[in-house]
Amino acid sequence: MEYPNRHKPPFCDENPIDCHFEVKSHPAGETVRNDDTNINYLIFCRTGHARITSTLFHDEILCAGEVMFVPRGSECSGVALSDVTLLVHKFNNTVCRAEKCILSYLYSHRLSDSKVYCCKLTVPTSMRVLMDTVTTYITDETHDSDLWKLKHKEFIWVFTRYYTAEELRIFFHPMTGEQVPFRNLVLTHYRKASNTEELAGLCGYGIHTFRRVFKKEFDVPVYQWLIKKRAENIRYRLSQSFIPLTDIIDEFNFSSAQHFNSFCKQYLGDTPGNLRKAMQAASE
Repeated sequence: MEYPNRHKPPFCDENPIDCHFEVKSHPAGETVRNDDTNINYLIFCRTGHARITSTLFHDEILCAGEVMFVPRGSECSGVALSDVTLLVHKFNNTVCRAEKCILSYLYSHRLSDSKVYCCKLTVPTSMRVLMDTVTTYITDETHDSDLWKLKHKEFIWVFTRYYTAEELRIFFHPMTGEQVPFRNLVLTHYRKASNTEELAGLCGYGIHTFRRVFKKEFDVPVYQWLIKKRAENIRYRLSQSFIPLTDIIDEFNFSSAQHFNSFCKQYLGDTPGNLRKAMQAASE
């Protein structure tokens, strides 16, 4: 196997924040979900396999020897299809300047087509060894925050040496689209806003300036974007059959079940009940 990026080392003077590693073991049949949508996840499958669904992909099977990327802002849940052991890496690098970031290599190879995304890659031997080292630190309880920052850099270093530019572009694309601080602000706060005025306030902008900057950055009006994101998140909630419809109504502040039905018909194409039935049938 050739490693085409080996001789193209990106310089990095980055200090990642919210950087953490943990080992997770789940018995077959157990269902879990990400506990924080405001951070990036790298999920390394060490043993077993699991089926994972998020707002960006549906029913992906993650097997031993593979790594999955779940970017910030993405709801995610999974079910263990066998006894599974995962090494989960959480980190936040969304507001750093590209020229001082270890992911500068990725930023400089951004995709022009934002619809292209592949959420998992096969892990090379070097990354498996690195996973074993991190797991040992966790088991021995010898780790600290400074060590995790170093290990984060090492993991990204391995990514940039053992995968092609095309693989890296596709894998990390959702995160490399967030290097603009304004976009990061929007993705951090939009769930708490029910309209354009509220989102502008949360991001610290006057309404007219916010609309202008938003349109330039996202290429759609704020209201249309908020409706689309709301529909995406509701669709994800509907795909989780254990969540009662009444809880979804409360979470998204619908005034009534009829209001919820009307929204789903208009923006998702059918009633909540029918959408949920169709999703369950498709997953069987």
